[in-house]
Amino acid sequence: MNLKPGVVLQKGKYTIDSILGQGGFGITYRAIHHQHNQIVVLKTLNESLRHHQDFAKFKHQFIDEVHLLTNSRHPNIVRVWDFFEEEQFFFMVMDYIPGQNLADLIQSGHKLHPNEAIDYVHQIASALSVVHKNGFLHRDIQPNNIFRLYIPM
Repeated sequence: MNLKPGVVLQKGKYTIDSILGQGGFGITYRAIHHQHNQIVVLKTLNESLRHHQDFAKFKHQFIDEVHLLTNSRHPNIVRVWDFFEEEQFFFMVMDYIPGQNLADLIQSGHKLHPNEAIDYVHQIASALSVVHKNGFLHRDIQPNNIFRLYIPM
C-alpha cells in the first residue's frame, strides 16, 4: 500500500508524515503515533507485490520479519511496537532512529577511522548473533540498512 503524507491509519492512531524508503519488497514511512505523541516508522509490503503470484509468500516473509524483530532484544536491533492489518496489508510499527544510514555517511565523504569501522563491525556482528540465535537469517545486510544513531550534544 503506497501511502501519501496525511493518510490516517488505525482510526486516528497513526498519521503518515513522509516516505523514508522504498525497495522492491517494502516501503517504510515516517509517521506520528498520536497517543504517545511520538515519531515512529511504519513498514509495509510494496503495493507492486499485491498482484504477484508469490504475494502469499511475501506476506509470510514480512510476518517472519515481525517475529524476528519482536523476539530479538539487542541495543542495535530496532524495536517493534505494534503490528496491524489495514486494507489487507500488514504494517509493523518500529522505533524511529534519528540519524544517518551508513551508505549516506560514506557518500557524504565521511572517512571512517579504522577503530570506528571496527566498532561498527563489532556492533553489527553482535546484533546478527542475536538474530541467528533466534533461528533467522537477515537477507538484506547493506549500508542502507545500518543506521548510525544521532545523539545531540
